[in-house]
Amino acid sequence: MRSDRASADAGSQINRRQALAGSIAGGLSLSGVTWQALAQMNVRVIHSAEALGSIYDYTIVGAGSAGCVLAHRLGRAGRRVLLIEAGGPATLPAISIPPDWPKLQGSAVDWDYMTVPQRHLGGRIIPYPRGKVVGGSSTINALAYQRGHSAAFNRWPAGWRFADLLPYFKRAETFSGGADAWRGGDGPLHVLSLADVKDTTPVAAAFIDAAQSLGFPMTHDIGGEHTTGIGWNQLSIKGHVRDDAATAYLGNLGDAKVDLLLGTQVRGLQIENGRCAGVLTADRLLRPEIETLLCAGSIDSPRLLMLSGVGPADHLKSYGIRVAADLADVGQHLEDHLFLAGVAYSARRDVPRSHYNHADAMLYVPNRDPADSPDLLVMCISLPFVMPSVGPLAPPAYVLVPCLMRPHSRGTVRLASADASAAALIDPNYLADSRDVDVLVEGVKLARELGSAAAFADWRANEVYPGPHSLGPAELRSFISRAANSFHHPVGTCQIGKVVDDKLRVNGIAALRVVDASVLPGIPQAVINAATIAVAERGSDLILAN
Repeated sequence: MRSDRASADAGSQINRRQALAGSIAGGLSLSGVTWQALAQMNVRVIHSAEALGSIYDYTIVGAGSAGCVLAHRLGRAGRRVLLIEAGGPATLPAISIPPDWPKLQGSAVDWDYMTVPQRHLGGRIIPYPRGKVVGGSSTINALAYQRGHSAAFNRWPAGWRFADLLPYFKRAETFSGGADAWRGGDGPLHVLSLADVKDTTPVAAAFIDAAQSLGFPMTHDIGGEHTTGIGWNQLSIKGHVRDDAATAYLGNLGDAKVDLLLGTQVRGLQIENGRCAGVLTADRLLRPEIETLLCAGSIDSPRLLMLSGVGPADHLKSYGIRVAADLADVGQHLEDHLFLAGVAYSARRDVPRSHYNHADAMLYVPNRDPADSPDLLVMCISLPFVMPSVGPLAPPAYVLVPCLMRPHSRGTVRLASADASAAALIDPNYLADSRDVDVLVEGVKLARELGSAAAFADWRANEVYPGPHSLGPAELRSFISRAANSFHHPVGTCQIGKVVDDKLRVNGIAALRVVDASVLPGIPQAVINAATIAVAERGSDLILAN
C-alpha cells in the first residue's frame, strides 16, 4: 500500500503536504514536549521496564490527548500513574510552528497508517496519520479546536450530552476571549480565537465578507453559544506555538508524579477470568493495582482489544485468538469526516500565507432546522491545496474546501493478523452512503457561489478546478470521487453503550476502561480533539469516583 501511495504522489507536481508546508522560522523554541521539557516536569521518563516503580494504581496505554488528560487528573489526585507511549518526545521543529503542521504527516512522529482501497473513491488508498509521539495526534494535527453543535452531543446516551460535557469543555481550556457561561478561563489547554488577533490573511477576510453577502450570520465565537455561521477559526496555541495535550496536561502536573515509559509498544492486554490483569509489552506484564486505561485511539484501541480476545468472536477465531469476551461492536461503526480538494482559484497576486493553520476562517453551514447540527463546513485555505488525484495548482492560489461533517457511511477497523506488530485494516468505507455524496454536491455548489462573490473580485483570477465550466450531476459526482480525502477524525470503534458502559468500562471485562475518541457514540459536527479531551476530563472524574 505504501508503494501505491508513493507512486501516486510522484505523479503530482505539488503534493498536499508540500503545498501546505511553510518555512521554518529559525530560533523558535519547540512547543512539543522535548527531552529538556520533560526533565523540568514532574514526569519521570523511563526508557526500559527495568526502571519502573514497583506499584502503580493505574496503567494508561497511550500518551495522546486522552492519556495525557488522565495522567494529569489522576496524578494530581494523588494516584500512582504509569503512562506508556510507543513514540518519544517531540523533537521536530515543525511541531511548534502552526503553519508547518503538514510536514508532520508522514514524518517520524506519524504511525503512517493507510486505509484499505476505498471502493467509492476509485480504489484509492488514503493516508491515515496518527501521532506516534508524546501528545499523540494532538501533536501532529492542524491545531483546530472546536466543540461543535450541541445537537450532535444530545444524540449521545444520557450522561454524555452537551449539558453533561459543557463543564468539562470549560475545565479543559483557557480561552483567549476570557471565561463566560460557555468558555473556560483557567484550564490547562490554551485556545486561541483568531477573532482576537490582527494578522489573519486577507483572503480569509474576503471569505467572511462573501459568506455574509450570501446571508450567513457572523458568529464571533464558533465554540460558544452560536456554533454555526461564518467565523474565525480557533486553535490550540499558546504564545504563537502549538499547545498540545502533552504541553498542556503533562506540563501542568503541579506536585503530582507520573512515570512515562517511552518507546514501548503495547502488544496486548492480559485477560484472566474476565478481568484485565495488566498490559503486555515485548518482555513483561505490567500489572496495575486498580485498572488499565486504554487510550490508544480509534484505530489502536479496538486493535489491542481484539488481539487480547475482546471483540467479534468469529473474527478473532479466524486468527486463532482465544475469545475472552464476544463483543461484536469492537471495531465497528467507524465514522470519519471527509473534505474535498475543493474549489480552487488562481489568484491575481500573491496570497499572504497564514501565520496559523492556513484555514483562518470557516463557515459552519446552518442546518435547515436551526436546532440541528450542520452537515457541511466550508473552509478557506490560503494557499494551493493539492491532491494527486485532482491535479496541479500553481501559486498564487487559494481554495474553498467543502467538508462533510455528519457522514452516514460507516466503516470498520479489523485485524490483519494475530501479529501484535501488524497495523490494523482500516476501512472507513467513504461515500458508501449516497447521502454523503449529495451533501458534498451541495458543498461544491456553495463553494463556487462563495468563490464567485464580489468580495473575492480583487483576488479571483479564474477557477482551476473543478473548472470554469458548469458541471452536470455525473461530472460533480466524478469530481467528488477524485477529490475526497480524510479529515482524519476517526471515532466510534468502541462506542459508549455498545463496547463500554456509561462509565467507560469494557463490557464483560473487569478492571479495564477505554477512554479516547473510539468511545464517542457519534461524530461531533466539528473537529474532534475538543470532544476527545472533554470525554477524557469527564472520564477522569468517573475513574476517581470508582
